[in-house]
Amino acid sequence: MRTKLAIGLGLAVALAAGLAYAKPRNGDLGVYLDDSGNVVGTFAVSCDGVFSYSGERTSHAVTNGHMWCNFP
Repeated sequence: MRTKLAIGLGLAVALAAGLAYAKPRNGDLGVYLDDSGNVVGTFAVSCDGVFSYSGERTSHAVTNGHMWCNFP
């Protein structure tokens, strides 16, 4: 019973850490690629956390830059 609980908690922590790492962070800049690797859109996450994009959103997002954010 304790082993199953430990494994379950470990998997939950790993999943949460993976999701937190995978999402765009404040200040990120990037592009959306189609299946052929062509750029079809861009995105930006402002230093205040506001997400914006232009073009087409796909599941192939690549972060390729970062703004300098001055946090207090």
